Amino acid sequence: MARTEKEMLYRRATIADVPALVDCRVRFLNELHNHPENEETKVIRKSLLAYFSKAIPSQDFVAWVAELDGRIVGTSGMVVWEKPALYEVESGRLGYLLNFYTVPDARGKGIATRLLNELIYEARSLGLKYLHLHASKDGEPIYKKAGFVETEMPELRLRLE
Repeated sequence: MARTEKEMLYRRATIADVPALVDCRVRFLNELHNHPENEETKVIRKSLLAYFSKAIPSQDFVAWVAELDGRIVGTSGMVVWEKPALYEVESGRLGYLLNFYTVPDARGKGIATRLLNELIYEARSLGLKYLHLHASKDGEPIYKKAGFVETEMPELRLRLE
């Protein structure tokens, strides 16, 4: 269900929003990594287009957008995934939040907070017990204010070539 705040419209993303989700994800990655638009970016765009086009209809990826005067100014997303059951997560279903991005001229207006709240509500409605994410330094205060806490177990990673 779409919700409005003044002229801002908050709504669940549809397949028609895939190009905007791709664009915002690339803008986020480029800002985060100080990465220029180049040939590598074209490959990322193509991969994101394929992913969102498949994952949104299957509901493996749930996204919310903020729209102002017909232009998407903020995005958010949640990957819904499943792993073997844990004592805290008997169903094994979890949500991983990512793809939060607000265009520079719309920042500081609470858009990311509102999108986060929409995804938390969505996660509860899907019966998820836990959400997790990796926060940028800019995003960390928003997530902590919403109740996210640092875990005792750090994440380790191995890059496979």
